[in-house]
Amino acid sequence: MPRAGEFGGFVFDPEVFSDYMTEQPTWSDAILASGILTEDQTIMNLIGTDGNVATMPYYQPLDINDNEPLNNDGKTDNVPTEISGGKQTCMLIQRMKAWKEKDFTKELTKADPIQHIANSTGSYYNQVWVRELIGIMKTILGVSGMEEHTFDISASGSITSANKIDETTLIYAQQKALGDMADGFGLLVMHSMVYAQYKALGLVEYNKYTIGNALEREITLPTIGGLIPIVMDRYTVDSSGTNIVYNSYIVGSGAFLTAQKTNYEDPYYTDYDPETFAGVRKLYTKQGKVLHPNGLSIIADNIAEESPTHVELTDVDNWKLAFNHKNVKIGVIKSNG
Repeated sequence: MPRAGEFGGFVFDPEVFSDYMTEQPTWSDAILASGILTEDQTIMNLIGTDGNVATMPYYQPLDINDNEPLNNDGKTDNVPTEISGGKQTCMLIQRMKAWKEKDFTKELTKADPIQHIANSTGSYYNQVWVRELIGIMKTILGVSGMEEHTFDISASGSITSANKIDETTLIYAQQKALGDMADGFGLLVMHSMVYAQYKALGLVEYNKYTIGNALEREITLPTIGGLIPIVMDRYTVDSSGTNIVYNSYIVGSGAFLTAQKTNYEDPYYTDYDPETFAGVRKLYTKQGKVLHPNGLSIIADNIAEESPTHVELTDVDNWKLAFNHKNVKIGVIKSNG
């Protein structure tokens, strides 16, 4: 029988463990706490208890180009125009991982072992979701209709100063992507080499902000062209070609919709195998999350199983544009430094 409630010689309470997991800070995985993810629990309501796909309808904006006003001259009939709409489809991503006691308890301390397990597992899943988030972000930029969201100054041959970022790069990249709506961006995710280049150019500004809580305090927050930088060496460099290409992602608040799957019966579970190696304790974990780029649809019929794999999420043929591209707050700058 499973011996739930004990792992690594310590009492294991799944409910307490789940609370610890919830309380884990995401400062070390800053993109998850940056504001580009908008929590929308209605998505899980649409998915339901046993579902995995949600279709979200939306109304098209009343654009004067498509809705020419009529002349009120006393003779012209004011014929109503039907409001049009569309839909975008998202899909639940589910991941799982299990560990054995011997592998997982090496670093445990007697000070707070369950907290340590939660820290380790929480950090692991943060890495999982960051990889999926960046992978989706990179992929949807290749979808038809999103061409203007890539600002490529990189070179495949000799590299000159024109192939590296300067004081105008970010300005023109935002304008190319969103035009007169370019102020919709708020975050710049980049490699440390690109961040160093911005610093060398004197383009990193340090602004003071007051945080109001029980004890008010000032914090210093760097900005580049009004955007908050997040430095991340993983997933922001492409070394597959002749020259290294750095991908700097510009992202707006609410660019992704997200929701947590909270109805697992046993998301964190311990078991005991008395036969293998004369006894092995195991910890099983699983998490489900929606990470949906707002304004696009995943083509659910292209997904083989009930949860998309990382390969499927990063296949451009599995996505299509739903909104006008200027309402998708995601872009990329490709440079050689």
